[in-house]
Amino acid sequence: MKSSYFVLAGVAGFALSLAAPAHAGSNSPAAIGEKDVVSGKVKLDPASGYILVSGSTRQFMMFLRLPDDESRNAWEKDRQVAFAKEHKRWDSAMASWRNEVQLAEQSKAKPPAPPVEPKIETFVNDPLELRDVAGFGPMSVYAKGETISYLERVKPGTYIWYGNVMGGYGLPAGGICMCMGSIRFEVKPGVVTNLGNALQTLPRVTEDNDVQRVEAKKAAEKRAAAGKDPVSPMDFGPPLYPIPATLTGWPTVQPEFYASPKMNNYFGVLVSRLSPIPGVLGYHRDVVVDERTGQELASPTLVSRQKPKL
Repeated sequence: MKSSYFVLAGVAGFALSLAAPAHAGSNSPAAIGEKDVVSGKVKLDPASGYILVSGSTRQFMMFLRLPDDESRNAWEKDRQVAFAKEHKRWDSAMASWRNEVQLAEQSKAKPPAPPVEPKIETFVNDPLELRDVAGFGPMSVYAKGETISYLERVKPGTYIWYGNVMGGYGLPAGGICMCMGSIRFEVKPGVVTNLGNALQTLPRVTEDNDVQRVEAKKAAEKRAAAGKDPVSPMDFGPPLYPIPATLTGWPTVQPEFYASPKMNNYFGVLVSRLSPIPGVLGYHRDVVVDERTGQELASPTLVSRQKPKL
């Protein structure tokens, strides 16, 4: 069994080349501060969705919205425009190549290989899955005190917990993505979906059988055999769903979680998986299992955007 903490050759370094999304608009994710709600500057928008997360400390996280027809159509439009520009660059490269071939023929040298023509069928400007990304923290908190909460306005839809990842879109990316297994949930319009601290407390960390935890169990068994005190298991306490007093007038629901299959490591960060959640998420070795049905989830083909160094 391979460790679940590794960097996929998938798209390492891709985050550094990402530009700010041209499709950002009024419905793009936006962090909300408590003072703006209190002052009335920000009011509940019945057409927007909201995600509320909380914990005892500052945190950062990323969610990917499952593409719908609207997102796919907008993405395809942008892809066509980007492809036209890419093909013009190829036209210029071909003109230069023809000159190089003529020079090679005159000097009886080996002509260079022609540039590869881009094909619309395989051309990808930016991944469709990154069309709608919602990032939280560690700054731009909604309210802070014993509990630190974050509130984000997002497009309604289905969101996947991508992990404790920050950066991208022109900035260095860091953190750990749940690329090997995660959960999804629905965000409805005009409602605050309150995650509370569920992403930290619901997963059964000690029940996951990745290499790190298997080695930790072996070490604990050795301590016990040697008569030493056992190492305290990781326990984050029960799930809590606090709601700031200034949001009591906003409709709020707790999410219904569902298992989500593997994902690409779009930002080239460390990779892990969300630990099992009873009744929701499980694993058959490295295969994601929907605990609601007991069925294994088919995973998409994980693609590489750069050639591995061999």
